[in-house]
Amino acid sequence: MRTLSESLTKTARAVLLSTALTLAGGTVLTGAQPVAAASASDAQAVYNQFRKYVSNPASLAQARKYLMNHISKVGSWYGTVMTLQLENAQKAGLERFSEKLYTDAVQKALMDAEINNDMTYTEILKRVKAPAVRKLIEEIWDKGYKLESSEGMYYPVMHYEGFKVFKPYVSKDIAAYIDIMATESNKPSTFDAGIVITWDELIGRAAIMSDYVQDYPKSNRTAAIRNEMSYTVPLVLLGSDNTPAYDYDTNELDPELRRAYDHVLMEGPGDNKVLNILPKLVTLLNTSGNQKTPAVESYLDQVVKQYTEL
Repeated sequence: MRTLSESLTKTARAVLLSTALTLAGGTVLTGAQPVAAASASDAQAVYNQFRKYVSNPASLAQARKYLMNHISKVGSWYGTVMTLQLENAQKAGLERFSEKLYTDAVQKALMDAEINNDMTYTEILKRVKAPAVRKLIEEIWDKGYKLESSEGMYYPVMHYEGFKVFKPYVSKDIAAYIDIMATESNKPSTFDAGIVITWDELIGRAAIMSDYVQDYPKSNRTAAIRNEMSYTVPLVLLGSDNTPAYDYDTNELDPELRRAYDHVLMEGPGDNKVLNILPKLVTLLNTSGNQKTPAVESYLDQVVKQYTEL
């Protein structure tokens, strides 16, 4: 498990100066380099074939496989465009594909097999016996999704770890985006309305997102990271329904969260916008004896509003 220090150090290593390239249609790719003129026609041919696959929802799995096999043959300009288009297609097809899993027969088969979120794709296939459900699990994987469950329901989600194969061939901002999304995809911060990672790790994730927005303001995926922040930053400050930052009865701050806040101040928040929320908050908490007084609540409301009304 990464500590806050390790998370922030990783971010610092990842942040590099880069140029911005704007594609037709307003898509911004930070640091993406076009292919050499000699190979431009080959790259265009790869892109044209990929577009045929990715434009058809029925061939989404084929589009993903084609990109995995051919992205090394094009420059980061094409590689970035195709990777983003694949993500768009997967997101667009997720809800429609989810309906296949929501039938009583599929849900029962998965429940009877005692499938859980810690199992690998191979382990799930070994447990599921019904041929039709096994085929559905294979389709989930081939389309770039993974199976998860919550509150007794099984459903597919984006499998961002699978995008890491594209990182060497995309622009730096999109490689960093893939890392951020894979971290949450691999180990979600919440489960059944409870925070299931440490406060340090949660703060570290919010800080990395904040660095991304600051360092890649024109990236095509900055809006997506801002959306992630609108969920993550309030968790850092308020907790969740089942893991509240402040006790429902006493209004006292969780001692472990206070320790995590102090850790940030000890290391120094630097120029990170999210971390710089904490000095004033801790000052107010020192005055209130770690109680959520009206002054503390007013400050929290003010800050949370900045991130939830983006």
